[in-house]
Amino acid sequence: MKKYGVMGIVVYPMDLPYIQEPVQIKNKMKQLKVVLCKQSDADCDKMVVWNNNELPKYLWASWSSELRRYGYDWQLFLKVIKLSTGDVVLWALKDALSWDELVKKVSKLLITYQGEN
Repeated sequence: MKKYGVMGIVVYPMDLPYIQEPVQIKNKMKQLKVVLCKQSDADCDKMVVWNNNELPKYLWASWSSELRRYGYDWQLFLKVIKLSTGDVVLWALKDALSWDELVKKVSKLLITYQGEN
């Protein structure tokens, strides 16, 4: 659910700025899965996508100033974004979800839980 803000800049709900798909993070997750997961396993997939919190760090670096206005801090952001584990797996490991679809789903979660502790 993209919308266009000032001067045609793409923004998501909550006026989160569009950020490029972190292909390097996605590729690293796929490589880690090959090394760590000997078979298809949901627990291993979960461990791989949250390893070192690289995706949340990437998102927080771009969105933190906006999210703080909605009551988010790093801890609450992590708590909420972890609810999208399945979607992150679909995007990063299964190539079954586009980056825009993932961001849309994460944005909806962030709107739903804004400012809750």
